[in-house]
Amino acid sequence: MLTYIVKRLATSIITIWLIITITFALMHAIPGGPFTREKVLPEPVKKNIEKRYHLNDPLWKQYIDYLKNLARGDLGPSFKYQGVTVNKIIADGFPVSAQLGLASLAIMLLIGLPAGIISALRQNKWQDHLAMFLATLGVAMPNFVIATLLIYFVGVKLGWLPTSRWISWKSVIMPAIALAGYYTAYIARLTRSSMLEVLQQDYIRTARAKGLPERVVVYKHALKNALIPIVTYLGPLIAGILTGSFVIEKIFAIPGLGQHFVTSISNRDYTTIMGVTVFYATLLVLMNFIVDVVYSFIDPRIRLGK
Repeated sequence: MLTYIVKRLATSIITIWLIITITFALMHAIPGGPFTREKVLPEPVKKNIEKRYHLNDPLWKQYIDYLKNLARGDLGPSFKYQGVTVNKIIADGFPVSAQLGLASLAIMLLIGLPAGIISALRQNKWQDHLAMFLATLGVAMPNFVIATLLIYFVGVKLGWLPTSRWISWKSVIMPAIALAGYYTAYIARLTRSSMLEVLQQDYIRTARAKGLPERVVVYKHALKNALIPIVTYLGPLIAGILTGSFVIEKIFAIPGLGQHFVTSISNRDYTTIMGVTVFYATLLVLMNFIVDVVYSFIDPRIRLGK
């Protein structure tokens, strides 16, 4: 176990370093710069600004300096927002996006998993047809369409929930439903297909032949093994939804982290681009590691480091 953790830690550091290097190279390949404006700045002013942020240094020196600052946990100042650091941007935006992501995750698991299980156990019956019809509808419908419908009917017509801004717990409900729509449907379909495959295995027939209650066969033997592809899917998904959704946060005016993934590129805000990318990459690597550890608990045949 310890050997496996050390190996994964080493490969994770290399992976994050490669992401930093590639992102840094692509970022500087984008035409323009962080202080390129429609109104051209006087050359002396532009040079002073670039000198202040060390943008006039050679690229290799900027790269080395960034790695040194990153090792200290310093993501640098934002070029777009005066007097604001990237650390503060992430510290302010991530908790909001995380709350929205966790609420969406709860909806996905509470609806998607039972729907997939029931659909598999009632294969080719009306429950199966209904669940898969709704799942297909959910997969086909973009989240911004779901968000628009919720705002119009639930927010405007019925007035049950606020249509925008991050005011109270009620502000989480509609964005969470809109964000969870596609993923809930996909998890339901994935659970169904995985359960159907497991239910055809010989050890399930043996368990039923021994006279075990159907509840024990389904939840103790079948579901446990059927969860492996679902856990695999949830790893990177959790990293993605916790760091925010640009579309949903834009529609509902949520001050989360998701908007910075897009606006930082359009603003040529180099440090913010690097900061949110490194943060997401680190969270993604962490979630993949957790998934590998969970495998060993779900399936005893899987042993870490072997």
